[in-house]
Amino acid sequence: MGTLTFNQRVIVGKRLYYCTFVYAVVLSFLISSNFNPILSSKALHRFLYLAVLLLAVKIFGIDQVDRKEWLTKAAIYLLALISWRLAKNVDLLLYISLILAAKQVDFRQLVKLYFGTVGILLLGTVLISQANIIRDVVYIRDGFHRHSLGIIYPTDMAAYVFYLILAYYYLMFDSLTWRSFTIIALLDITVYWQTQARNSFILILFTIPVVWVAQRAYRGEKVSRAIASYYWMVAPLLAYGTLLLSWLYTSSNGLLRAVNKLLSNRLLLSNQAIDKYGITLFGQHLVEHGYGGIAGLKQFYNPQAKYFYLDSSYVRLAVIYGLIIGVLLVVFMTVIAYRSTLRHEFILAAVILLISIHCIVEQHLFDISYDPFLISLIAVSPINSNKAKVLGGISGDK
Repeated sequence: MGTLTFNQRVIVGKRLYYCTFVYAVVLSFLISSNFNPILSSKALHRFLYLAVLLLAVKIFGIDQVDRKEWLTKAAIYLLALISWRLAKNVDLLLYISLILAAKQVDFRQLVKLYFGTVGILLLGTVLISQANIIRDVVYIRDGFHRHSLGIIYPTDMAAYVFYLILAYYYLMFDSLTWRSFTIIALLDITVYWQTQARNSFILILFTIPVVWVAQRAYRGEKVSRAIASYYWMVAPLLAYGTLLLSWLYTSSNGLLRAVNKLLSNRLLLSNQAIDKYGITLFGQHLVEHGYGGIAGLKQFYNPQAKYFYLDSSYVRLAVIYGLIIGVLLVVFMTVIAYRSTLRHEFILAAVILLISIHCIVEQHLFDISYDPFLISLIAVSPINSNKAKVLGGISGDK
């Protein structure tokens, strides 16, 4: 790489990144689907290591950075390696690699790639599941039929729709109308009708006022700007609050018991995990027993089976991947949202706020087939190309 000019390095690095990103998104999506009996989940996870290797080549071999930036990235990468070694899961290492390798990458182009790739994969999976080529796993609870539509669990299906909607908001931010919001509300109702994923249903509806206020703030409306200016604070507050309530939870407290019921028993499970395994600095390996996929379906209908799965992204980070990496990711979220606020763009601040709420009850914060938004920490991320040229230095395009 030493013979390449700076511009050649940038071009090679971008192409390598975009190809690796799509490769990782496709593999991660397949892992979260019911293609697993056809395509081995273990094999797909092994293939993800190629993405990690290619991203490491870009971070440490292609990107031109000063000594301070190199040492900072190396330290973060080392933390991710330690967490990967202890937790025995490649997902977080891959995600951190994608963040660190995003120098001089156009984030808007990346979101377009994400939206197109996941949108096509999700639609194809739904159609294939309805043709009985792969399983549309159905869970019956309280008399309701919850369809997974080819994804491993109904809530995961709804989460894909949630993140695709966030990508749509980001790409279409300045041209969103009430017609757009109405279509999203109708889509949300349709997804809820099939999946009965209550939390995602409520949160998708909540995206409408949050993004509407952000759009008005972007256009200079004073009241909306005053409200949206506080969006960036939500991520650290919710992360801290979720861990605190999980730690303090007791069934003898009526208020906490009500919150636990509202969150579908997540406080109880998080409390059990913290009591049994503790919060680690660098991570640990946990064996979980969820209801996702065909194997999980057997567990669901087995009255003797014991469910144990940490749905909350915040609790997963603290217990499984380590408090240091967990704090680091929350700091990344806060920086992205705060920077969006300083630029008076507000859309990434709104997106991070919504993801922060989603992370209370779902585990998809660092799954690249769901959430590409933390990559905007280093990538060129302004919402239009003119601002990208002006603000490129802030975003890492140097």
